[in-house]
Amino acid sequence: MVFVERENQLTRLRELLADCLGGRGSVVAISGPVAAGKTELLHVFGEIAAGEGAVVLHAAARCSEQDVPLGVVGQLFGREHFAPEERARVLRLPRGGGAATCDADLLSAGPTPSLAGQTHWESIRALSEREPVVVAVDDLHFADPASLNSLIHMGGLLRASRVLIVVTESDPPTDGDATERAWRTPLLRQRHFSRVRVRPLSLPATGRMLAELSGGILVPDATAASWHRLSGGNPLLLRALAEDWYEGAGSPAAVPEPRAGAEFGRAVDACVRRAGRRFRDAARALAALDASGSHHRLARLLGLPQSEVAETLGAMDAIGVLDGGRYRHPAAGAAVLAGMPAADRSALHREAARLLHGAGDPASAVAVHLLAAGDGDEPFALPVLLEAAREALRRDDTGFAEACLDLAAQACTDEEQRVTVTLLRSLVDSRSDPDTACRRLRPLLDALREGRLTGCQSVSLLGRLLRNGSGEEITLALGRLERFADTLDEGSAGEYLAAREWLRASHPALLRGTDSRFRSVRPPARNVRGARGGRAEAARTPDGTPRPIAAVLNGVLRSGPDQDSVRSAELVLQSTPLDDEGFDALHLALSVLVYADRPDLAVGWCDALLREAAERDAPAWQALFAAVRAEIAVRQGDARLAQRSARRAMSLMSTGSWGVLIGSPLSSLLLAATATGTVPETGVPRTWTLPEQLFQTRFGVQYLHARGRQRLSLDLLHAALDDLVRCGRLLREWDIDRPAFVPWRSDAVTALLRLGRTDEARRLASEQLALVSPEQPRARGMALRTVAAVSDPRRRAVLLRESADLLGAAGDRLELARALADLSAVHTRAGQTGRARMVARQAREIAEEGGFAPLARQLAAQESRAVKDESDTGVTLLSGSESQVAALAVAGHSNREIAEKLFITVSTVEQHLTHAYRKLRVKGRAGLPSSLREPGRPEQPAGRPTGGRASEHTRPAGGQGAAGAGGTGSPSSPRSVSAS
Repeated sequence: MVFVERENQLTRLRELLADCLGGRGSVVAISGPVAAGKTELLHVFGEIAAGEGAVVLHAAARCSEQDVPLGVVGQLFGREHFAPEERARVLRLPRGGGAATCDADLLSAGPTPSLAGQTHWESIRALSEREPVVVAVDDLHFADPASLNSLIHMGGLLRASRVLIVVTESDPPTDGDATERAWRTPLLRQRHFSRVRVRPLSLPATGRMLAELSGGILVPDATAASWHRLSGGNPLLLRALAEDWYEGAGSPAAVPEPRAGAEFGRAVDACVRRAGRRFRDAARALAALDASGSHHRLARLLGLPQSEVAETLGAMDAIGVLDGGRYRHPAAGAAVLAGMPAADRSALHREAARLLHGAGDPASAVAVHLLAAGDGDEPFALPVLLEAAREALRRDDTGFAEACLDLAAQACTDEEQRVTVTLLRSLVDSRSDPDTACRRLRPLLDALREGRLTGCQSVSLLGRLLRNGSGEEITLALGRLERFADTLDEGSAGEYLAAREWLRASHPALLRGTDSRFRSVRPPARNVRGARGGRAEAARTPDGTPRPIAAVLNGVLRSGPDQDSVRSAELVLQSTPLDDEGFDALHLALSVLVYADRPDLAVGWCDALLREAAERDAPAWQALFAAVRAEIAVRQGDARLAQRSARRAMSLMSTGSWGVLIGSPLSSLLLAATATGTVPETGVPRTWTLPEQLFQTRFGVQYLHARGRQRLSLDLLHAALDDLVRCGRLLREWDIDRPAFVPWRSDAVTALLRLGRTDEARRLASEQLALVSPEQPRARGMALRTVAAVSDPRRRAVLLRESADLLGAAGDRLELARALADLSAVHTRAGQTGRARMVARQAREIAEEGGFAPLARQLAAQESRAVKDESDTGVTLLSGSESQVAALAVAGHSNREIAEKLFITVSTVEQHLTHAYRKLRVKGRAGLPSSLREPGRPEQPAGRPTGGRASEHTRPAGGQGAAGAGGTGSPSSPRSVSAS
């Protein structure tokens, strides 16, 4: 038995026992908080007394037996020390039962003894004449009135006897009325009454007890402090924590941090029950309110004065169950509630819900108790649960939102309420599984077909269908909404406007022929934050009405960026919080920056939103932001990052959850894999099935372009051209044919040139250049490179240098490397081998750093050919004498040694070497080609290499290249292309 920090108390009890053995009886009360070790101390002392030859009569009072007359006295006399006749005599109650045995005059220190008390004392005194008697009563505060009366009577008569009465009582007092708590009043005046106090364990004592419980393991002070803090110094709770630890620890080498488990919870519940009914009720109510954080409502829930509740909480603090009026660990409150009958627990939570709702507490707090009660029948339940679900979504607690909506569904009484719950359920699911979210809406689609939805409900349904609904479902919603267009309220009109703009940007085929009817819907006059429009104040039309960010994206896709588009996107990103209402606006604003040729601005916002979505555990948000991040990386020439981001995006959602939006990460993955040379032949993972309507969306044309480039890299020229021409045809049909969005013509020109269809290639290249502006450096740089491929060789180098300047300023390292590779090839064909080698080396370094393996191999070959051509060309430019001198210099001979070998002067050697350096365009001996080692080449006529700039292109810093780039092209309508 572990017995710690009770030595002083035990010493005092031994002294009183010695007095008793000497004929001086007394009464002693062991006082202390519930479960502080009073009972254990009583038992230890009883064993000591028995060992000293005393008769120990033991009884334990119980709260459940307070109405049993003489229940405690019956335990004292039901022992082998009394004959059956004597037990029958002392336990026989007078007429009237317990009430007659409890004399009020005794409890008020009156002189008249009760008949029962006198009988009991005579029996005890007679026994003490034979051997000393120790009467030990545990939890006296729960004793029945008759037994209490008898013990009070005996306590006043035992001074000159060998009788010691030892009782335990709770301090602070637990249950009991004034009569029960006043049992000490007549004894406090007696000199033979004393008290032994038992307090919670101190911190050092906690460490010692832990060491004994763990078999002698040394416990550091910091560890002991953690155990002391959680147990409150209560020995019972400390042992329970140790049991929880031992259950899963095996034989640990050290005492770990405490872990509150099942044993700890049961111990807390036991403490509460032993403390009495008043404590039990308070503990249960406190545990119930703990779930909603509504502790300040405890007094009202209990229906008691605040002072009385404060007293009870203070006593529970002393026990160690609470700390500052709160449970020390959630497991404690949970165990107290679990110990209640289910019906009582539900009733308690229902009462708490009514109380909190009536007091005007937040919906989430009220909903906690409605959920715990499993009761949605309260009149206020449905609106409270719906509001609580919305609040939970705002704080990213989707589990609580789902639970609220499950109960709300049971509380619905009409169709309109069920529609509201279903739409909100779909919104909750959309964060993690948009496919499931869309399936939830199918009952509403039936209601829509049957005309059972209002205009506002139809708008909300359309908003939920945009990402994953089929074309047929979206068309159905649009058709129904045309009937309500003029009757929508301001908020719904704003949402409808934003939804249609989103469709124009993403599903343009679905709105064909409906724009005239759409104009009848007037945009809201004030700022409206629509479900898919973000903050309406991000952009405005010329007449000052709000314009959703989807409309800004439409403008970029159809006309290119203007002075307001980038500013509008940044305003949305700055002012819109990431939540269910603002997500689409943020996603669209990022797309505006990307397609406005400003990935440099988009990257910081996208990374920040990705981190926030991950922190808030919203897989769908993470997936869509990761897809944008992949697209940004593609436009910055970071193929490795593009692949990682695209794969991350695709791993976060299933194919069904992606819907048509799968075209975005998949196209980025294909483009990046093509650049790195790791693309599979099919281009699509085998486990993925692309949705049929993908190619009716802008995400589908992005995929067609990426697949066309992938097929081009595999020399599947006709298949590649088919994809690219189809891509271009759809872009033109939908009036979103902007090279900054999809530069399909660049790859189509490459395919046409390889097929020998030069005229068609030249026409596409001219169209592409006409569709870009100087404000789009990446798109213009790519267009200039495309035009260079079909231009006269004399213009090609100029165009490619300008292209490289723009692409360098735009930060697209892949396209910069490709432009430099083309420029190196131009220099090679012009015989400018030195320039070709230097440009090829620069491009190869960029390609190797970016992981563009196919391009790096191509450039390595170009550089090798340039070096060989340079060496061969240089040798033929030297005279015979110069060649001989240079060859000996390459072999390592000094000028004097060369002069001696060739029988010429040192000055002549120096002159020949100077001429060789100039002709070979090197700075000294180290630059002489190794092919000159073979002497005796025949003399060739000296010629001059083709002139050019002494230094070649280097990647410009900042935006100077873009600022200095000119261009006469202006946007115009592209002509049709026949590529078949």
